[in-house]
Amino acid sequence: MTQNIRIGPYSITPLRPGMPTMTLAPMAGISNWPFRLICARMGARMVGVEFINCNAILHKNLKTELMMDFCDVDMYKNTGHSVLAAQIYGNDIDTMVEGAKVLEDRGAQIMDINFGCSVPKILRSDSGAAFLKDIDRMMNAVYRVAKALSIPVIIKTRLGWDHQNISILEVVKRAADSGAHAVAVHARTVAQKFNGQADWSWIARAVEVSQVPIFGNGDVFTYQDAKRMVKETNCAGVMIARAARDNPWIFSGDGVPDFLERVEMAKDHLQMMVEYKGEKIGVLEMRKFFASYFKGFPNASHLRSALVQVDTIAQAHEILDLWETRVPESTSKDIESQLSLPQSDTSPLFGKPADEDVVGSAVSSSV
Repeated sequence: MTQNIRIGPYSITPLRPGMPTMTLAPMAGISNWPFRLICARMGARMVGVEFINCNAILHKNLKTELMMDFCDVDMYKNTGHSVLAAQIYGNDIDTMVEGAKVLEDRGAQIMDINFGCSVPKILRSDSGAAFLKDIDRMMNAVYRVAKALSIPVIIKTRLGWDHQNISILEVVKRAADSGAHAVAVHARTVAQKFNGQADWSWIARAVEVSQVPIFGNGDVFTYQDAKRMVKETNCAGVMIARAARDNPWIFSGDGVPDFLERVEMAKDHLQMMVEYKGEKIGVLEMRKFFASYFKGFPNASHLRSALVQVDTIAQAHEILDLWETRVPESTSKDIESQLSLPQSDTSPLFGKPADEDVVGSAVSSSV
């Protein structure tokens, strides 16, 4: 199962011998630098930046500037634990080229082009997976971006527009000649969005015809799923999205984390989010991660309910500190009564669903 994946100057290998090579997919609203750093620490060998509209890159605003904060890249460069792949999308190839050059200057080590996002708003703008309607246009974009950059380019896409228009084999056959160093294949069509079952058989077929490494993506919910995907498809690596959001420990291959590990992770993540976006926004955006970290854990419903209402880092620590010392089999009613919980608010717990497309040293560089 262990193999080196060559992407330009980078040779990427699994965390440990015998493990699949697992990477973090770009996810809108999720893959900021605190979460990327956590996943890299857990064992993600490449981490994806939440995808960025190239038009927004050139017309800077605060939100885009925050998304382009690649302060974590120095850790990857210094340790070789992972590599940073910035993902772009757009509908104008000239703008995509210029946007990619900005992200290269910011420190991105790999450029990832999104040809897989199936969100209606993105499709209506002729971006993302809309490129699958015109493969020549897609390959022209790959060629233009790759020619303009000194860093390697990879692409992420889907099987095709629908089951009557499967184009993934044509895409991977042409990718290398157009300048791509790897292709990540989400094994669903655009029409499927995230519904139905991912068809891994197409990943296996893509591997057979591709001149570049293939990363498999879709319906990988556990470490065992990642191992099975590599065994069934012979893909070079596995790109993980929604499962990583709920369980970044998946990259370690060490099984399900215990309660105290979850609490410590939540505290570390909270601190980094506050450093990243300030207390008010950092705590607010941390709510979805609190809900994910303790999702499905026995007797933790009160904990999740409390944490998704916090407004300050002090409130979050009060709750986590009490739960850290709780009796595991308690009903938690007594702990809940000790908390100075904020008043319930009406804001959604998760906001909009994240799109996984809008998604020894293990990495060595020959440059």
